[in-house]
Amino acid sequence: MATSKTQNLIEVKTALCAKYRHLATLTKSSTQRKKFASRAERYRRQVDQLQHVTN
Repeated sequence: MATSKTQNLIEVKTALCAKYRHLATLTKSSTQRKKFASRAERYRRQVDQLQHVTN
């Protein structure tokens, strides 16, 4: 049960990372680019941490 919950979290956070990375490339504002890139990086780190815990 815990594994499927963790896998779901990994999938969701990976999707959010991709979403914010994509938004960072689309926006013209440098402030928004930094904001979206920071959020994408935060989700990527969370995915790395979750993968480390499951292994």
